[in-house]
Amino acid sequence: MKADLIIYNIGELVSFRNGPLARVSEDNAVIVRDAGIAVRGGVIVAVGRSGEIRSRFEGETLDAQGLLATPGLVDPHTHLVFAGSREDEFNLKLQGVSYSEILARGGGIYRTVKATLEAGFNDLLSRAAKAASLMLSHGTTTVEVKSGYALSLEGELKMLKVVKALGEASKITVIPTLLAHVPPREYRESSLEYARHFAEIMVPAVSREKLAVYVDVFCDRGAFNVEESRIIIEAGLKHGLRARMHADQLAYIGCSKLAAELPIDSLDHLEKMPEENARILAEKGVTAVLTPTSIMAMMELKKPPIEALRKAGVTIAVASDYNPNNMTPLQQTAMDIAPYILNLTPLEALAAATVNAAKSLNMHHKLGSISEGYRADIVLWELENYKWIGYMWGYNKALAVLKDGIIVHEKI
Repeated sequence: MKADLIIYNIGELVSFRNGPLARVSEDNAVIVRDAGIAVRGGVIVAVGRSGEIRSRFEGETLDAQGLLATPGLVDPHTHLVFAGSREDEFNLKLQGVSYSEILARGGGIYRTVKATLEAGFNDLLSRAAKAASLMLSHGTTTVEVKSGYALSLEGELKMLKVVKALGEASKITVIPTLLAHVPPREYRESSLEYARHFAEIMVPAVSREKLAVYVDVFCDRGAFNVEESRIIIEAGLKHGLRARMHADQLAYIGCSKLAAELPIDSLDHLEKMPEENARILAEKGVTAVLTPTSIMAMMELKKPPIEALRKAGVTIAVASDYNPNNMTPLQQTAMDIAPYILNLTPLEALAAATVNAAKSLNMHHKLGSISEGYRADIVLWELENYKWIGYMWGYNKALAVLKDGIIVHEKI
């Protein structure tokens, strides 16, 4: 049979055929040694032993040289489009000034809003494209990108048009999200009024122009409360957007409980979520998207309730949370440090960065697995086997990255 590409001599192939997985172990993973993959039309058409695949298919070949193969990484939470930097705030945090205090002083998000509003469209696109290229070369083949650094209708539309242009120009798959980040400073004392404006004006406008797949809201102390978040999410759902939410990161004000009332695909961060709320996520099928590099950037090292999430059977994903407060654009890094920060096993970290991350974006039926019928997004790693994930880190271990069956990065 004809194939566009045959990858052979894979030392170890690791995937998750029946994912996403709430409980990850070798018993429910697909681990094939001396493996091969056949690709046609950007889709995986066969997976098996290397010799078997080579005997069944003919076409262009790629010798994997005994490397580890996994699905392409899926990064389900980033703030990729922004301008400016906040390196001086890093020093403030080192001196013990909290993120909440920096925000209250007019820094943090508000500082980035000013820089982003002042930046031109092409400047924003150029910077985002450079970051996306870096992500792709490190194994990230799909990335969610939020707006949220403009706060006005015109500014948010500009940001989302940058995201759209990025998706059209880049080889990486881009999932756009309209984010209600914080109320503008002039609405600090009337955040409910702004939430209604966001719901009644901004959400319909974005929906009409088909600029977003998701609506997101930063539900937390200093941002939006539970009622304001409900208004925004309900508006997004009404206008055909799916929902996700920043929740319980800085303080617990009841945000994660909203998952019991509304169809939300993911709750992200969750450092301050009470253990008992894990049951809500499990019952509603909500993915917990955890952000290990962001936990480090906040300098509190407060971990989400990992054991409660595991025990309840919640699907756990990880994300880079790339943003001006956490200048780490690499899902590879998030996956590698997840064992240290979140106590995930290497296999759990891999599932969290692939098929479980795809579930949080409602794309697990075509992304995040090396299985027949899935997009041929594949990474070949400079690792002996999956157990080296997190064990060896700090440099780019992606030696070849394939997007839709085409090699977009290669060092072998």
